[in-house]
Amino acid sequence: MLRTLFSQGFFLGLALTTSYIRPSHQRSIEPRQADSLQWGPCHKPPQWGEESSLVCTNFTVPLDWTNTSNGQKAVLYVAKRKARSGRSLGTIFANPGGPGGPGSDFLRDQSSELLSNITGGNFDIVSWDPRGVGLTTPAINCFDAQGEDSADSAAIGSQLYFLDNTLNARSNGPNQMDINTFLGNATNIEGYMQAIIQKCVEKNQDNLKFVGTVATVKDLVALADAIEGPGNPIRYWGFSYGTVIGSYLLDLFPNRVGRVVLDGVVDTTIYSQKPSYQVYADDVQDAEMALQAFYDACAVAGQDLCAIAKPNSTGATIRQWVNDLIDTAYAGARSEVANITPNFIRSQLTGVARLPTMWKDLAASLALFYNDLHGLPINSTIRKREVRHLGHSVLTKRQEEFDYPYATTISSSYAIWCGDSADETGVSTTTVFNELIRVTKEVTNALGPLGMTFVSAYYNVETTPLKITQPSTFCHIWKARAVERHHDQGSPRLANPVLVIGNTYDPITPLASARKLVSRLNAAGTRQAALIQHDGTGHLSLEMNSVCTYTIVQRYFTDGTFPEDTLCGTNFRGFAGDLYNGNHNTTSSIISAPLPSASLAPNASGNGALASTHLTVLHIAFAFLLGTISMLASL
Repeated sequence: MLRTLFSQGFFLGLALTTSYIRPSHQRSIEPRQADSLQWGPCHKPPQWGEESSLVCTNFTVPLDWTNTSNGQKAVLYVAKRKARSGRSLGTIFANPGGPGGPGSDFLRDQSSELLSNITGGNFDIVSWDPRGVGLTTPAINCFDAQGEDSADSAAIGSQLYFLDNTLNARSNGPNQMDINTFLGNATNIEGYMQAIIQKCVEKNQDNLKFVGTVATVKDLVALADAIEGPGNPIRYWGFSYGTVIGSYLLDLFPNRVGRVVLDGVVDTTIYSQKPSYQVYADDVQDAEMALQAFYDACAVAGQDLCAIAKPNSTGATIRQWVNDLIDTAYAGARSEVANITPNFIRSQLTGVARLPTMWKDLAASLALFYNDLHGLPINSTIRKREVRHLGHSVLTKRQEEFDYPYATTISSSYAIWCGDSADETGVSTTTVFNELIRVTKEVTNALGPLGMTFVSAYYNVETTPLKITQPSTFCHIWKARAVERHHDQGSPRLANPVLVIGNTYDPITPLASARKLVSRLNAAGTRQAALIQHDGTGHLSLEMNSVCTYTIVQRYFTDGTFPEDTLCGTNFRGFAGDLYNGNHNTTSSIISAPLPSASLAPNASGNGALASTHLTVLHIAFAFLLGTISMLASL
């Protein structure tokens, strides 16, 4: 169990016995054909300094794949990180998640270097801004440019005072007064969101119908034809929402499946077939266990490394300390610096659950909140502005460097998520609010109220009051649906088997969703999917580095080695500071291609089992946090 491993202070890079097979139906993947695209300098260079390794291009596709003869076009903005080895074995297409995550910015970040290292440095990594996102046109944007939306804000501003009055609750859940207050705001908040969504419709009109995931998958196939050659198998690595793209690829183009890795699986049967507001309960089913991992690790680290630990702390006592902090904020303790509410604290707990590499900083943030609420001194090096902004935006400071307003990402997230969703008849905002109350009571009190969190449409939350909440909460108001939507079609016959990765405790994409996908793909009797259970916490496998997981992924992409279902331990060492040192200019050794044979040691059964290894790694947190949480500002 994860908690037992934490009690030892660190994880060993340890795999259970792993054997490999080559299915008889596996289709060979030959070296790529000549790339027909014209690549050139990107709109902005990569952040890690290797400008020559990143190139970009535009790629034109039909706007409406159901009517390609009408002449309307979309232009995708595509980025490529060239293979480090200088001799590419082909292309791995990647999507960082969202919906609304821009692939071009993903490749500008050092995250793509991590992917390149994991896959051996022998592949080009290609990502793109999906329809409606980033620098792809037409872009979906519900808001005017920053500083030009004052009229819109004024027109809608009468509703704004409701926005910070989401579901209030003590650590043991909402009482009846909390529930009555929350439900009493439903009509007013619905009016606010109707005004926002009407603005979106007016600004974007028919373009809203053409940004669904089915169209994005067809774009991927067309892009692969242009880069890898028509009809060739497609290599793909999708993260979080990127697994929706990958799952649809498997269903709609099973004969084009090359080597596909789906990491942090979204349950597409819920995503596409159930009312969107029901997704949240499934998302957060493992959130409390992810938080408990933090509490246990903090107790092991002690007060020298974890700011909220005390002598003789246990995971249980640290959990109680956090609960007491929430209750102090609930009781209305006066804050000298920031408006610290129970949900302000919960927003930090969401970061705790998703980002283990940030645990040390997030614990320091909680300690700061405690001091502020109790009238104790606050470290003079922490500027009041930074404290005030903690918990108020889903943006990290890095996102100030995006090539486009963050409003574009939020807007496209709505258009894609709601556009893919089932029609929602008979659903009201009161229906949605009652579900959030149920999730808070029955699934996770720590994160349940954040199912409806309003965030600024822009990074500057002080000068731009216009705010919006996560898309799944209000798809019953967002009526626009994609011209093509998809429902799972059972167990497709794939040209090649796929890898599915799920963390033991992922607070957003639970392990159960990965298991469900593997079962669906293997239901026909042929083993077409392998489950890699990444025995860590956080969102996605990259949150806790594992030489076991990375070895399997590298061999799979390089030569098609297909494993049995495997439990992979991680190399994460709790609050130890050597895992993430903040240096974005260097890359510690993770895996270099090719893997030396010494990495494997025979076990008693004669199979290759990964030797226990300690790695000091540079972790890259690349996830785009949309709609539910806030990231800790740099202290």
